[in-house]
Amino acid sequence: MSRYYPINLSLSGHEVLVVGGGEVACRKAESLVACGAHVKVVSPEFCPELTHLEGVRLIQRRFEEHDVAGMTLVFAATSDPEVNRLVARTARRRRVWVNVVDTPAECDFIVPASVTRGDLLISISTGSASPALASRLRQQLEELFPQLYADYVALLGDLRSEVLRRVASPERRRTILTRLAAEATWKLFAVRGPDAVRDLAQSLIEAPPHEVP
Repeated sequence: MSRYYPINLSLSGHEVLVVGGGEVACRKAESLVACGAHVKVVSPEFCPELTHLEGVRLIQRRFEEHDVAGMTLVFAATSDPEVNRLVARTARRRRVWVNVVDTPAECDFIVPASVTRGDLLISISTGSASPALASRLRQQLEELFPQLYADYVALLGDLRSEVLRRVASPERRRTILTRLAAEATWKLFAVRGPDAVRDLAQSLIEAPPHEVP
């Protein structure tokens, strides 16, 4: 089996089809909406969670081949293997990438286990060899990177813009940005808050070049 190529997709504004109306389909739809995709869900029945999910278009009927038209991605997430295979065949005929839940052999791509903290996205994949291992590693990473990391990453983004604006030397920029991303700076943020990191950034930016640690 060939190796998977890791990639992060920008789906904002793109049309994505989810076929299925159960909890698995709901989780797929929810994560896609969070990424800004326009999500169409097709199924004869929908679980209560799907009916209350905002940002999705629900079509209550069986899958039809024309549902794939205009889609960027397709997810087959029904409990019927025959329907899933039909969805996969239809998507491939139209040259649309398809994911069939729990059936890697039918997939053009797989969805890794992931930890999201704001703009920080950490993905784990075993190439479908052991989803259970990927799940365990995800749980460990959730403990290693608490929710507070979302605020830390957002702050680093703001400070990076300031460093790029105020520091002309590429070498000094790299030195300062590396220092701001260091483990010690994260601990400073966690203990003393964002203002302490902003003060650190200011001191690094304003320090003479030879004094930047």
